Amino acid sequence: MVSLLHQKQDHNLVTQFLRSIHYQSSSGDKPYGNTLNILSAIFKAAGQKHLLYLVKLRKLWFDKVDNFLARNSYPRNISVLSQFSVNESVLQEFSKTHIHADFLNALEKLKGVSFKQFKQFNARLQKILKRPLSPEETELLKNKVRFKPQKTILHLTVYDGGIAQALRFETEAYLRMFNRLLPELKLDDIQCHVGDLGQTQYDQRQVASLAKDWHLITPPEVHQLSMPAFLHRVSRGHAVLVIYVKTQEEMALLKRTPGADWLVKHLHNQLPELQEVVQKIAFVPKHELDLEQIRLRTVVLGNTAGDESSVSNVKSGLTADQPLKNSLHAKEQFAKIRKILNRNTAPPSVSSQSDS
Repeated sequence: MVSLLHQKQDHNLVTQFLRSIHYQSSSGDKPYGNTLNILSAIFKAAGQKHLLYLVKLRKLWFDKVDNFLARNSYPRNISVLSQFSVNESVLQEFSKTHIHADFLNALEKLKGVSFKQFKQFNARLQKILKRPLSPEETELLKNKVRFKPQKTILHLTVYDGGIAQALRFETEAYLRMFNRLLPELKLDDIQCHVGDLGQTQYDQRQVASLAKDWHLITPPEVHQLSMPAFLHRVSRGHAVLVIYVKTQEEMALLKRTPGADWLVKHLHNQLPELQEVVQKIAFVPKHELDLEQIRLRTVVLGNTAGDESSVSNVKSGLTADQPLKNSLHAKEQFAKIRKILNRNTAPPSVSSQSDS
């Protein structure tokens, strides 16, 4: 059960965010209402129910996480691996419906097979049927197929491959630490993605600023159909702005008019500072997601990407010889941290250890 202290922390965090985006309730009597429930409902509907925990972890990152981890990594995302298995109970459930015999036969052939995504299951079923599903069959699948969460994963951006390798050896110790910081969320695994920490946080703030003013800096035919989601950095000097749209048809329309090249030039004209940030645009369809929900997610992650001081501290700590130094000493540093963590003490400060 979540403690009252953690509930209060979550409530204050969400209230602060809603104030920052000037949120007002529809009644006008209660400007913030039950803020935690409101924002939780928004992000749950957007398929981002773990976003609040990511926000909270980022707020705690530079204060509660040991210095070595804080300087060399940053929480990027929290994802959930779900799974659906075709078993006897599923077959019995479908047999009670008025479904075609060939559909049931196709399901029989998938007995014992597990799937991680609905579209994967859908495609496999159609391949066996050798025909597209009817609207009734598609609706039936949406109502009957239930994916169950199997694993919750914390994704970290890390400074170099040595840090990633060392963290893999100490995953269990750090999972225990994170689960103490977030007792209301059980993490099952940690995955690392190598990247520039300062650049990652800077990019996220840029996209958040774009999303916040998207309706002001783009024409109606653009902002009514799309919303910037994140930056994919191909290299230090080449980044792709990923823009979500709701359907394949709307994506095709935006590609034709006004087109990705025109939109890049338009953004550069509107915001010259983006010339050094965005070189290309990619439209990506995201079905069943509301554009305002995407906007809220992008803005809240940008607001928690760390202020200028924390980003500059990360950059100043990464000197030219730091990758080699980190690679050589990462395992030793994590081993020392693990010993302290295993004694169930508070997360250690390794500032003194890093000098050894």
